[in-house]
Amino acid sequence: MNESSEQRLYQAVRRWQVVGAGPRDLIHEACLALVDGLDSPGLRDLAGASARDSRWEIDELVRATFAELGIPAVGTVPLGFAVAAGGGVIRRAGVDTLRLAVAPGPREEVFQVLVEVNGTEMTTVWGARGVDPDEVLLPDNLLVAGPEPRVVPIVVTGEDGIPHDGSFYWYTENAGVTITRDGDVVHWDWSPDPEDTEDSVVAPNATFTAAQYDRELARFVADHAWETPLRTARRLVHAGIDRDRLRGYDLTLGWVGNKHREPGLFRVTLITGHYSVWFDTPGRGRGPEEVAREVCAALALPPEQWQVSWQSHRDTTPPAIAGPGWQQGS
Repeated sequence: MNESSEQRLYQAVRRWQVVGAGPRDLIHEACLALVDGLDSPGLRDLAGASARDSRWEIDELVRATFAELGIPAVGTVPLGFAVAAGGGVIRRAGVDTLRLAVAPGPREEVFQVLVEVNGTEMTTVWGARGVDPDEVLLPDNLLVAGPEPRVVPIVVTGEDGIPHDGSFYWYTENAGVTITRDGDVVHWDWSPDPEDTEDSVVAPNATFTAAQYDRELARFVADHAWETPLRTARRLVHAGIDRDRLRGYDLTLGWVGNKHREPGLFRVTLITGHYSVWFDTPGRGRGPEEVAREVCAALALPPEQWQVSWQSHRDTTPPAIAGPGWQQGS
């Protein structure tokens, strides 16, 4: 979107205050604001500051500049708004365009959502890579915009592999945008995590027309060309299983995918209290539709008829809903 000089200066201060960016960018943005025609005593002093000045001195210059130019304090601009030319705030217009795609990730069976804004791929600008599509699409599509703001993970800012049992478990740190539907537009606002500013993203916000956003999201969700058989089976299980019925038994759906130590088995994890419950079925050599149909049909039976394994870190007896086909083990 076309940002005012005040908004660009606000963003530079936000990077300075929230994620601890160095002062050079902030001082440079103050110089650009002067070139653009903004002027105040504080802004001139800020543009003439040195990167060696103390943080306290620069913060004082920022406070003076914002007060003189009518720029709101960082963190006080409402979602969907920007700093207006001349000071104050203004509702953002839907001038941005969105395109979403899925691309391979850094490891086998790892994929990433690529986000293109106004024709530029932004995922690697915001972070290390895009989040896995399952994080935003399963079990529910988190990218659907509603009137209530929702923070949605969108980029991976860091990840670590932890050795375990001859393999690695990968832990990622994500940054998210706050997605809000506001009448005929959809806003994406970067909202840094106050408890983890090191991995926060402070980037220009975006606003799309609701019509373009909804069309693109529908196209993206309907495109399954990237899926492997495992990903297809996982999606179909999530779509076909009756989660409301499971909740009636105090069960929630957990991990769905190949069993770690026996990748030829397709595993569905269910959680109830402190119990983990596993339903396994052969996956190798079978189509994902067949696997998903079997899983959903088996778990549509009453739990006492299931053939499953279970484990608890507290009890040696199975949960109350167990039947004779429940076997302790992992």
